[in-house]
Amino acid sequence: MAEDKFYDQVYSLKDQIRFGGKFSINPKEVKAIAISGMGGSGVSGRIFSEAFQDIPVITIDSYKLPKFVTRDYFFVAVSYSGNTEETLSVAKEAKSRGIKINAITSGGELSKICDNLVKIPSGLQPREAIGYLLMPLLNTFIGVNEEERTNIISILEALEKERSPIWQLAQKIVDSRKIPYILSWEPFSSLSYRFKTQFNENSKLFALNHTLSEQNHNELVPQLMNNSMADKFIFLAIEGDQDSRSRRRLEIMESKSASEIIKIRPKGESYLEKLFYILHYIDFLTVEVSLRLSYDPEDVKVLENLKAELSKIK
Repeated sequence: MAEDKFYDQVYSLKDQIRFGGKFSINPKEVKAIAISGMGGSGVSGRIFSEAFQDIPVITIDSYKLPKFVTRDYFFVAVSYSGNTEETLSVAKEAKSRGIKINAITSGGELSKICDNLVKIPSGLQPREAIGYLLMPLLNTFIGVNEEERTNIISILEALEKERSPIWQLAQKIVDSRKIPYILSWEPFSSLSYRFKTQFNENSKLFALNHTLSEQNHNELVPQLMNNSMADKFIFLAIEGDQDSRSRRRLEIMESKSASEIIKIRPKGESYLEKLFYILHYIDFLTVEVSLRLSYDPEDVKVLENLKAELSKIK
């Protein structure tokens, strides 16, 4: 099967890892962080909030800035286009409260109203710019040295060369005609949501996601007690900490479930190597599913149409 041109955007993650942009601050002076963003831009905040837990980090995916966010917060607005109306609404509310706007964007209105800007390259779908959107946060608060970048890129290159298991899983998902149901646990809980949204936009599939152990307190009931409902899903699990009690939970679930749980284990030594391995894996899988379903993985015109309609309403 010939590769779709959209894969060029997927491959670009390696170049994005090399992006060195960051905010000119002393991270030790920051007491709390608030990150505003939507969709493919906003997911970077979700991932960062799990990766960096030295101080409180909240994410905002709405039009309103929570009242408790004050000038003491390091406020970051993330919008690939710079024109996402929810993010602009939150940023403008922050400005009205005297809160400095730190922005990660490729341009647009956000670049004009912010106080501090990390400008990133344009030309990608926002969901395929995850490296550009995430690296400024990692560079600023965690620090990523050149050796780490090189190791991450090596892991991604190895995945690209050995994709046959991904292709097999893609075909299995297509043949199943079932809804993907994704589980994960710490330190990759946020990636179940990323997996879901990439199925949504790349593959044009509905998908569900949940985290362990919270899933066991609600959705486990229909999963194990309602086979006619459970049969509608194909279960996938991103493996987190191997020593976690959540892994034991998954093993027990699998032993009692009539449905197979397909496990995806991150490769690499460090947390960031494993994180970016899974991000790359998710993209390859969801794009391949899209192509095998005869969809254009880049096409999200319904979203563009919605934005156009909203722009007419003042």
